[in-house]
Amino acid sequence: MERVRPVESGFFPLDEELALLPGGLTPTQHEHLVHLAVWMPFAQAGKMLESLLGVQVSEATVRRMTEQAGAHYEQVQTAHSQQPEPEAQTAASQPSEPEEKPLPVPLKQAISSDGAYVPLITGEWAEVRTMAIGDVETHTSAEGNEHVKVSHLSYFSRMTDADTFEKLSEGEIRRRRVREAQSMCAVTDGAVWLQHFIDLHRPDAVRILDFPHAAEYVSAIGEGVRASGHRLPKKWLEGVLHRLKHEGPDRVLRHLSQLCGRCKHPELDKKLRYLSTRRELMQYPTYQQAGWPIGSGMVESANKVVMQMRLKGPGMRWEPAHVNPMLALRTAVCNERWPRAWQQVQTHSRQQCLLQLQIRATPRLTQLLASTLLLLLRFHPPTPRPALSSPPPKVPRPSHPSATLPGSSRPSSSHPWKRIPACRPTLSAKK
Repeated sequence: MERVRPVESGFFPLDEELALLPGGLTPTQHEHLVHLAVWMPFAQAGKMLESLLGVQVSEATVRRMTEQAGAHYEQVQTAHSQQPEPEAQTAASQPSEPEEKPLPVPLKQAISSDGAYVPLITGEWAEVRTMAIGDVETHTSAEGNEHVKVSHLSYFSRMTDADTFEKLSEGEIRRRRVREAQSMCAVTDGAVWLQHFIDLHRPDAVRILDFPHAAEYVSAIGEGVRASGHRLPKKWLEGVLHRLKHEGPDRVLRHLSQLCGRCKHPELDKKLRYLSTRRELMQYPTYQQAGWPIGSGMVESANKVVMQMRLKGPGMRWEPAHVNPMLALRTAVCNERWPRAWQQVQTHSRQQCLLQLQIRATPRLTQLLASTLLLLLRFHPPTPRPALSSPPPKVPRPSHPSATLPGSSRPSSSHPWKRIPACRPTLSAKK
């Protein structure tokens, strides 16, 4: 009995028509499985799927399918960040997926970014940068007090360096129409890479040093002064922060400079220089009058919602290559864009499958074409030789009279001896 040839993965024509992804699950089961794994650990997601749909899936399968879907969506987000501006696109360069309805142009927006750390399986901690964008609104309470609220938040998060993060966040910034907003503020902790980030995407934004961050430096200076043996009032910190929030930084910085001058401690001088170089970012009375938020609570909560809630569970350690795929899926659910994101995952997955099939089929097609040509040459009838053409008729040479007489060796009149010379000598006349 002949051995059966090994079977390889192929392409079934109805896969695309039925929107089937690789694997043994139906499209609905596949989507629910990945969606659950974005919110809870992989083992719990498998148990939840069995409880809801009666489908048993191992933890390894849940992990593999989720990471594959996250890798596809990460590539989709990267491709969107690299697309040119809409007015610069041509009809040929438009994406194949249906266009999304653009958001209205915002009146006032706030943008903030920060970093947090995720544990890796190598025992190290890697920084994850997260950006938060929201619309700034002013609400009046029943008592008539106005307070600022940032709503309609959306996020983008990546484990990468600052320069790459600035480029990859372009897709979400373009979707939220940050450059078209009538006014914009950027609330940050004053890090240098964040200033470069603002310079790239919205250089005219009102830059604000996060008030809780500034309060940490003021509190650290106060603790250092007390540790040096100097006494401060019990409510010293509350009074200084109230003055900073409602009067501005000038008086506060002078007071802190006097305290640091008494202690003459290098660490306190360093913290004072940090605040002094960011004097222009601490004009909190002006910011509050203009209706701007003075705290970066939206990005602090983004670190918890997007990254820490799923990637910093008890005992979790992550492979570096699997962090960004999970972050991509986390931003999809936190931005309330899961249906759109899953549609993009399906489209990108099918495109990659077709591309892999074409790559594998190219050598086979080349070999098949070569074999076909050899068969055609082998069984093709021989080409008949062309018939030989008849030789040209011989042209008879003109006959010349015999040089001798018939039956004799005596020269005839045609003999060369008896021919008249072409040029006879001229006989000169005798004089």
